[in-house]
Amino acid sequence: MRSIRFAAAVGAKPCQVESEVRTLEAAGIDLLHVEVMDGHFVPNFGGGPDFVAALRTITELPIEVHLRIEQPDRYVRAFIEAGADIVTVHLEARHDVRKTIELIRSMGCRCGLALNPLTLLEKSLRHLPRVHFLLCLTANPGSWQPLLPETLRKVAEAKAYREAANLAYEIVAEGGVTRESLASVVVHGADRVVLDSRLLGGAEDDPLRELRAAAEEANMGG
Repeated sequence: MRSIRFAAAVGAKPCQVESEVRTLEAAGIDLLHVEVMDGHFVPNFGGGPDFVAALRTITELPIEVHLRIEQPDRYVRAFIEAGADIVTVHLEARHDVRKTIELIRSMGCRCGLALNPLTLLEKSLRHLPRVHFLLCLTANPGSWQPLLPETLRKVAEAKAYREAANLAYEIVAEGGVTRESLASVVVHGADRVVLDSRLLGGAEDDPLRELRAAAEEANMGG
């Protein structure tokens, strides 16, 4: 039985980064997830190689960089050299996807391919044998956007295709996942879920343990 893993999106102000990371480490998060946005591919700004380099000096947790930018091939080298363990690029961005994937792999970094909510899985099939992760965005860009239930069909399709084609990529779900929707995301086939770090707060003594328990229950039931 697969074990569901959790990443937390890190987006604190520079003066708060170490405090946020220590909180996530104490919670037992599996990876740190950095959103890099250029204001063009998505209407927000965020992240950069310097931010990743700062994270690398304060934690040994794996760092995943999600490049939500128009020309990821121009910047992947800088992020890998800054300390990224995983670099995820978008199928829809302006680049030669195959060449970008090969560049990431040639630098000894694990590679992910991301699909926007409206992008069909079929568009990505020729690249899936060369990636380690397929990231399915399950919400539109923006803070606290709701999960789009129709995107879970793509997660299920990605799982079915992986089995039929005997591939090994992990399926990542990102966007709008809440305590209430987590079980459905897992049942549809997600191996890893990217959480907003605010979900790890609250009244529970160990909120991530509660989320893991819910995910494992859904995994066994699904």
